[in-house]
Amino acid sequence: MSEPSIDPERIGLKVGIELHRQLKTGRKLFCNCPVGKEEGAIAFTRRLRPSQSEMGEVDPAALFEAKKEGWITYKAGPDFSCLVEADEEPPHDPDPFAVETALIIAELLGSKVVDEIHIMRKMVIDGSNTSGFQRTMIVALGGVLKWPGGVVEEVPIQTITLEEDAARNIAEGQGGRTFSLDRLGVPLIEISLAPITASPRQVQELAMTLARVLKATGRVERGLGAIRQDVNISVMNGAVIEVKGVQQLELISKVVDFEVKRQLWLQQLSTKLKERRLNASDFVKSPLDLTRIFLGTKSRLVSQGLNKGGTVMGVKVPKMKGLLSMEPIQGVRLGKELADIARFYELGGLLHSDELPGMGVTEAEVKRVRNELSCSDEDAFLLLVGDKPRLEECVSALLERLKQSLKGVPAETRAATPQGQTRYLRPRPGSARMYPETDILPIPVSEEMISAAKAKLPVPWEEQVRACASEYKLSLEQAERIIDSDYYELFKQAIRETGVQASVAASILTDTLTAIRREGLDIERISDDNLMELFKMISSGFIAKEAVQLLLETIAKGEADDVNSASSKIGFTTISLDELRKVVDVAIHQNIDLVKQKGEASFSAIMGVVMSQVRGKIDGSVVSSEVRRGIAQAMNDQRSNGEK
Repeated sequence: MSEPSIDPERIGLKVGIELHRQLKTGRKLFCNCPVGKEEGAIAFTRRLRPSQSEMGEVDPAALFEAKKEGWITYKAGPDFSCLVEADEEPPHDPDPFAVETALIIAELLGSKVVDEIHIMRKMVIDGSNTSGFQRTMIVALGGVLKWPGGVVEEVPIQTITLEEDAARNIAEGQGGRTFSLDRLGVPLIEISLAPITASPRQVQELAMTLARVLKATGRVERGLGAIRQDVNISVMNGAVIEVKGVQQLELISKVVDFEVKRQLWLQQLSTKLKERRLNASDFVKSPLDLTRIFLGTKSRLVSQGLNKGGTVMGVKVPKMKGLLSMEPIQGVRLGKELADIARFYELGGLLHSDELPGMGVTEAEVKRVRNELSCSDEDAFLLLVGDKPRLEECVSALLERLKQSLKGVPAETRAATPQGQTRYLRPRPGSARMYPETDILPIPVSEEMISAAKAKLPVPWEEQVRACASEYKLSLEQAERIIDSDYYELFKQAIRETGVQASVAASILTDTLTAIRREGLDIERISDDNLMELFKMISSGFIAKEAVQLLLETIAKGEADDVNSASSKIGFTTISLDELRKVVDVAIHQNIDLVKQKGEASFSAIMGVVMSQVRGKIDGSVVSSEVRRGIAQAMNDQRSNGEK
């Protein structure tokens, strides 16, 4: 990956990382339910509302989420959830193994463990929990992450927190969302790093350094969803943007690069708005009902909304013609920012004057809208269609967002996309978000607990890499890649149980799976059982290394459930050693004059003939061995016949 063209010092870039990682405990944090991934057959619904803090305040992020006003469905099951997850029973005491793991991580980072661990409630009403809050507890403060080769040698730790993971979102539609409770309550470690000034690529390397500390413990889960990074980004002393949910480390540099460029553009936009002499009073407009203009419209977007009983509303945006569609960077437009807010209100987006006429809206309809809204040639306008009360709320939010554009970058929470961009999620939370948990007593941290944690500190990551390279005869680079991957434990199991060559297994688990994921395929479909089956077949010579990626891609596409069915799907068949020997014998018989003339020098020619028939059906090294055997046998037969 090339280094993005960003000078972090010049633009005053500040980036802070909050790493979240599921712990490998086998049970949930506040009950004894096992950890797994399953959608249950039991369903119940809730509607969550924000509550006031002890100071009588309501968190702005919670209030914003509450405006969706949709019913939330939860899928539960006795194999992975109980009354605790359903919020029908008080939480149990925290899992001792999870608490010990948090203490071990704190010791690794030189953090100061608190005297008492107090459980807090963090208000979250986006549906990702049944109670309207997430339980969290600060375990340690301070400490440093050592960063060899980094822009600074040590990065300060702010907090180390143990908390419960959220429910898994499995469906979302107009008027409601559906969550599975299998993930709710899974122990999660959160480590917050102090902000640093570094390039996007360097920030990604920092996140990898922190991830290695956690992996070294052997107590963290792997796989998509088990690790998430929230990245706090600001430029030029502007507002801090929190980007949530970066699930893959290699996306961090893309997210930071995109968000930096977006924020710089918003600051430039603020200057343009001031040059046009705009101020906050220009964005205090009442929307107008424009439904009558669009009766019989040919715009599919508008007509679908009207057919559902919706209303078309428009609002003038003074002196902003041309600014809504301006795209200085791919994926960055003010119109897109506003459309993200409209989608939050489940309106499916919006139309604006910079892109009209178009999308079925005619020039005559645009002219009538401009007349109704009293737009001058310099003015722009927004159009939305949907339920009238929701439209009025959405227009109010859009105008507020335009007011914020006067100041530059609005403080908000955004979500990372799979492509490494960001989209609007909600406002930043406030101080009213946290309050004490009343159902669980604080946990005193004794000297015995600290001593027990110190006794279980793992071997440093660098030593683990050297040991892996030595034990499995790998290069240091290959050992580093397999340990950094999510498949190190599976790699060791494969070597132990299947006899597959270590370098082959390491290459498949790192290079091949990474290549498949970069093609946009879902490697989560490739189970550990699939990979173990594959290694057994490679070890026995029934699958050539050349066929591995195609087989795994077939599974990742959902076209097959296992290696055998993938082989059938792509018309790939393996052959036995006896079948291979028959092919070799025929090839030598048909080219016996060449063998007689050149002897062992005929190997390449015979190998080419055989491989044209068996390529991908059996390992090439097995073919090579059998071709050499066949040639040697033919030469022996020739000598024997000559003696006679």
